[in-house]
Amino acid sequence: MGKDRFETIKIGDEEEIYHIITARDVDTFATLTGDNNPLHMDEIFASKTTFKRRVAHGMLTASFISAIIGTKLPGEGALWYEQKLRFLSPVSIGERIRILARVKQKSPAQKVIIVETLVFGEKGRKVIEGEAKVKVLELEEEGDTGMGDNKKGAVIITGASRGIGAASALALGLDGYPVIVNFLNSSSQADEVVKQILAQGGNAAAFQADVTQQESVEEMVAFSVKKFGTISGIVNNASSPVKNISFDQISWEDIQADINVHVKGAFNLCHAALPHFLRQGYGNIVNMVSIFADNVPPPMSLSYTLAKSALVSFSRSLAVEYGPKNIRINCVAPGMTQTDLIANIPERAKMVAKMQTPLRRLANPEDVAGVVSFLFCEKAKHIMGENIRVCGGAVMV
Repeated sequence: MGKDRFETIKIGDEEEIYHIITARDVDTFATLTGDNNPLHMDEIFASKTTFKRRVAHGMLTASFISAIIGTKLPGEGALWYEQKLRFLSPVSIGERIRILARVKQKSPAQKVIIVETLVFGEKGRKVIEGEAKVKVLELEEEGDTGMGDNKKGAVIITGASRGIGAASALALGLDGYPVIVNFLNSSSQADEVVKQILAQGGNAAAFQADVTQQESVEEMVAFSVKKFGTISGIVNNASSPVKNISFDQISWEDIQADINVHVKGAFNLCHAALPHFLRQGYGNIVNMVSIFADNVPPPMSLSYTLAKSALVSFSRSLAVEYGPKNIRINCVAPGMTQTDLIANIPERAKMVAKMQTPLRRLANPEDVAGVVSFLFCEKAKHIMGENIRVCGGAVMV
């Protein structure tokens, strides 16, 4: 399988395989799974049912979808991570089945194909219909040392237990990056994100760390290197809730608290990760900012806006200094996004933001995660020091 395997796959491509279901198949499947339902195993019991004879386990029949995906379409390097199934008719022992796979859709950005999966019995009877999602993996070219932008080491994402961080973790996990799901308090939510990444065929681990504490962040980076061997990049996403405090009521402590999370947190993680990036000769840093930093901010959001503005300047300074060392630094600036972060913002303010957005909707976390995913792909390798706004057109520069 070459690196351009995905490009050779066309919508409408199809493959088929055949198999005769034997009693040995059924017995082996029952032994492997522990499913000893007498409908499948006991001829006398089965003869008293409407089927009148033993029938194969539904999942035994469906398992041949794995064979056609793994060997035919797309074949080598297929990462089968989602399957919908509808069982229409049972298959009897001795029956010859035909398994058909047909490409319905392609997603070039994620190198994912959607495959229609069908199983037919004798006389063309449809027994299973469904749909699979398959990621087409690429192999490294011969002679590639792996110490470059194509190397998919771990990505540390702070504040990744929910919202934009969780969506970004899922997107990068699907892209093939091992993900460190950082959290402060939400252990169960972080574990759920890890579980979802593993379920889609990725690799991930949760790590509790307070980004405002340098020692805690260094421990997280050391853990990431030990577990996954190297770090490809970091996403500074940790945030604090937007405070709605008027200037006459806000204290410097309120402002400092936001600066500590957004700016000091990014400083700590960049400071801990940069030595690794410099040794391996590459790295990718994405800092989550806000359109509030270069647009009219909402009332009474001084501390949040100030912190995000500082993070934009921090990112640009790093880009100038470390660009020559093949370390890319960019910002992603969401508009108002449907997350817990805006829980304290009045509904009227959310409605006004929605109506002032040309797309007439607030962003979802997945909208922002798509841009994070893009910044980690090969097509973004010449993007540096940018602030990419994901706001439905609320800000146009």
